[in-house]
Amino acid sequence: MSKIAEKIKEATGAAGNLTKFKKFSKLKASYVEYYKFSDSNLHEGYFCHNCIFWIDAGGGKCMLVEEKGPDVMGKVSEVIAPHGCCAGYEADSNKIHDTRGTK
Repeated sequence: MSKIAEKIKEATGAAGNLTKFKKFSKLKASYVEYYKFSDSNLHEGYFCHNCIFWIDAGGGKCMLVEEKGPDVMGKVSEVIAPHGCCAGYEADSNKIHDTRGTK
C-alpha cells in the first residue's frame, strides 16, 4: 500500500470518515493526466477509474487528491480524470479487468 494511502487510513480510521482529512494537491500526490489516454479502455491499466479512492460523481472526484490545480505536467483542470493516475493508486478489483498487478 502506498504512503499516501497509509496516511489516509491513519488519519481517518475509517474510509467513510474522510471529511476530517485534508486532501493532497495534485502535485504532492504526483497526479498526472494524459489526454491521449482519454479514449483508452479504462478497465485495464493504472487509471483513476480503477482506483478504490476515485468517485465517478460530479465530473470525477478523489478521496485523496484535490480536484483543482496543476498536475505534474503543468496541466490545470478542475476534475480528477478517469484516465489520470497518482502515487496513491490502489486497484479496485471490482472495476479492473487487468489482473496482472492485483493478486
